Amino acid sequence: MENCSSRPGDCKRSATKPPMPLIPTQTEIDNFLSACPKTLPRSFVDFHRQHGAVKMDIESIGSGLVWMWPLRDVLQFSREYGFDEFAPGLLGFGTDGCGELYAMDVRTNGTGAVGDIPATSLQWEDFRELSPSFDAFSAKVMAGTPIIEPGDIDANHH
Repeated sequence: MENCSSRPGDCKRSATKPPMPLIPTQTEIDNFLSACPKTLPRSFVDFHRQHGAVKMDIESIGSGLVWMWPLRDVLQFSREYGFDEFAPGLLGFGTDGCGELYAMDVRTNGTGAVGDIPATSLQWEDFRELSPSFDAFSAKVMAGTPIIEPGDIDANHH
């Protein structure tokens, strides 16, 4: 079993007070932009710059939890889960904590759609579109209720 510090998604959630978001530093943004797929919408980085790594309770998306990974971890976690190998063209960027991963179609001729995919299969045929774009997805996410996990209070001090 993985712990919360290595990969988000295995902790229980509580709806007590808003989390302290992991707002990326300018260096983290620059590093991400130099390595991310060039087809990634700029709004993805802008969202992280403004809101950080949000954790939202929202009934209209998947299992009801959207836990976006910190920008500095997106490329690493996406690789570690196997997106590059098993679902090339999808960039993983979060989890629902129940075995589904959130990902975006970043293929050169892709749709830019955001959806979920089982962490156990990571096959394109299992990708379920939830929103036609990251902008549409983020609007749904921000309509949710922020949640906090143990350790979020000091999360910005890395």
